[in-house]
Amino acid sequence: MRAWHDGSWDDICDCCGMCCYEREVDEYGDVAVDLSAPCEFLNESTRRCSVYENRFDKCERCCRLTPRIALFGDHLPPSCAYVRAFRR
Repeated sequence: MRAWHDGSWDDICDCCGMCCYEREVDEYGDVAVDLSAPCEFLNESTRRCSVYENRFDKCERCCRLTPRIALFGDHLPPSCAYVRAFRR
């Protein structure tokens, strides 16, 4: 996996799809992913967004991931490639 400054930001993503499901953070700080509630634009078999290029316009729940969110956001699971890359 390349560092984000060496290539495309999107290259960090391992397409797990976890950011495309409803998530909650419990009182202990653990992220619970509701696998029964995917985004309507997530293709669950490929784990890819069907409207990726326009996702922020098409889906009000879609959140732009930034290095700051990868470092400090509490709604991404530890398995997220962005979290792994920035919280080493």
